[in-house]
Amino acid sequence: MQITKTLGGEIKNYVHNLLGNEAIILDQDGNFITVLGEEEAQNFDFASILVQSDPKSYKAKDGKQFLSIPLEFQNQKVAYLILDESKEKLDKYSSLIKSFAELLIQQYYENNKPALDSTDQFIIKLLNNAGINDFPFYESEAKSLGYNLDVPRLAIVVHLNGFWENCLLSFDQPSFQRDEVIKNHKRTIETAINSFFSKNTDIIIAYLGNDKFVVFKAINKNDEANVIKFLRKSYKAIFEPLKNSRIVNYAVGYGNSYTGISGMINAFKEADLSIELGQKIWGPDKSYFFNDLGILSILGQGNRDKNLSFADQLLAKMSTNEDLNKTLECFFDKNLNLTETAEKLGVHRNTIIYRLNQISKILGADPRIFEQAMTIKIALLIKRLLA
Repeated sequence: MQITKTLGGEIKNYVHNLLGNEAIILDQDGNFITVLGEEEAQNFDFASILVQSDPKSYKAKDGKQFLSIPLEFQNQKVAYLILDESKEKLDKYSSLIKSFAELLIQQYYENNKPALDSTDQFIIKLLNNAGINDFPFYESEAKSLGYNLDVPRLAIVVHLNGFWENCLLSFDQPSFQRDEVIKNHKRTIETAINSFFSKNTDIIIAYLGNDKFVVFKAINKNDEANVIKFLRKSYKAIFEPLKNSRIVNYAVGYGNSYTGISGMINAFKEADLSIELGQKIWGPDKSYFFNDLGILSILGQGNRDKNLSFADQLLAKMSTNEDLNKTLECFFDKNLNLTETAEKLGVHRNTIIYRLNQISKILGADPRIFEQAMTIKIALLIKRLLA
């Protein structure tokens, strides 16, 4: 989230009314939000301020003592409040100042967040709150909105990285209508998809918050394989035009088609899991199909805490040995081939054998034996994807 000059001014005025002194506010990158002279700006050591996680006293270059208070929103640092620590009241009120400043940020967000249309509200409620007993209600609401849920639909989840922060939270832009920005991006996504799938333009599109949109595309079941093949092959042509100076990158996840209310929920879960795991494995600006995840889809849908506990128990003893960890990862990347692993790491083949023997003793499982290698590989994947 970006702290704007308007919000920065509100926080500054609050501090002035409470303490009677001026406040300096920096954003998370160290840029001054409140007006400050160049000479005064040079008085601060940004490097020491930006790494802190708790209120901290420090001495400015001119010798004055200041208190820097990090401000958070949704568990992320968004600004730093700099106060003159010579004031006697500061110690008494510092925690109160932090609490009220963060409350102002929360209220400002609530007052300025965009209004969602009926489709957005319907889809968000469906995906987050629908139980099996609620299905008749959602079926009725879908009909009232004009949506046919009897046809198969696959979900396409689209992440536009930067949309939330760069497009919706730029509050100070003149005549800025957040709901119109959402509508425009929904139309852009709809046009992008329908221009490539012109035979069937029946889609339901919703904004889910943050950087996430979802499209429920109606398809003919006999054409499903071709649609998925085309999404794999042509995702760049479809979604690359969505990038601009505000949208840093994108990612697209999709799964199989289903019918009905329960089908929409299942389709979304597959697409959402695909994009969550796919970005961790393959990075952004790509598309990810649920069926391509293989065993990862099972891991991703399982009990997170139990999966992590299993992985931690198996791999904990190796966590500090960099050579053994690199050897194990490379050995799996080279399909358990000793010679190719040695060549990749630039060591003798016997060195690899020695390291694998050490790994076997530490883990109690031998990565050269297929069944035991699978156990180790799954533990590594869990750590990579869920930790």
